[in-house]
Amino acid sequence: MCDLWSVDGEDLDQGYLNLRTASHPEEQDMRGQLDRLWETYAPYADATFRQGFARDPNARFWEMYLGCRLLQAGKRLMPTAERPRRGGQPDICMIEDGGRIWIEAIAPEPGAGEDGVRGPKPINQGGRFGPMPTRQAQLRTTGALFKKTKVFERYLREGVVAPEDVRIIAIGAGSFGLYATERPLPLIVSSVFPIGDAYVTLDRATGEVVGGGYEPSYQIERKGAAHGPIPRTAFLDPTFVQISAVAWSRVSIGNMSSAKRPLTLVHNPLAAVPMHQRWGCWDREFVAVGEGDDWAVSDILAADE
Repeated sequence: MCDLWSVDGEDLDQGYLNLRTASHPEEQDMRGQLDRLWETYAPYADATFRQGFARDPNARFWEMYLGCRLLQAGKRLMPTAERPRRGGQPDICMIEDGGRIWIEAIAPEPGAGEDGVRGPKPINQGGRFGPMPTRQAQLRTTGALFKKTKVFERYLREGVVAPEDVRIIAIGAGSFGLYATERPLPLIVSSVFPIGDAYVTLDRATGEVVGGGYEPSYQIERKGAAHGPIPRTAFLDPTFVQISAVAWSRVSIGNMSSAKRPLTLVHNPLAAVPMHQRWGCWDREFVAVGEGDDWAVSDILAADE
């Protein structure tokens, strides 16, 4: 098995080069964690994985991390040697009760301009307090979902993925994880359902909190584009029925803690092929219940506690 750090050539990512050299204890620790993940995931990685990791480590790390989490949960992944088809396939294939569960992974970059995810400027550089770039992070997330939905539609047309197979898009937000919400709702939930800002209701006489919820919001505004807002209703839209669910996490090479950055699955209530619930892999798992305008999103794993 070739290691991750023997790739040479042009356009290598600077983060990859830093980890390859590992001059500092923190880099040595991260490299050790990556080596352990690679030892587990190597039989399931495609032939271009190492080259891809050297040039886009965030995206390939996310695929590798997800594959290792599935293996740790006892899931059966199909090794690369058993997937000889040319022309491309989803990143991960699992065998479950004679059927297949396909996962297409993507780790969007922060983006650029007014719609890119940017952290606050330090105060000593003239910065000031401001809102978190939640809107921008949601745009990056919905863009990734749309892009990979088109990829799955192509796989279905080409016969790579069968109509009865489960199809999951896995979005890794490690590159902007500091600015993506996690509690009480992961950002992915408010990216695929029309859930806006949280609010609380106060008793004017006592000042006590007597209620609360979320404002409805059906669009995500775009400031730097000429094409108008993006719908926030993917999982209420038949356009996305070919997607069974979306997996999400803010884990990154520098922070792989599932306690702080859990692995979340959000089920698509309109999916042509639903994903199994309570599958034994996710840290949080959301489903939408109800119909019409009377519906709610619930973390069914939290409800089990």
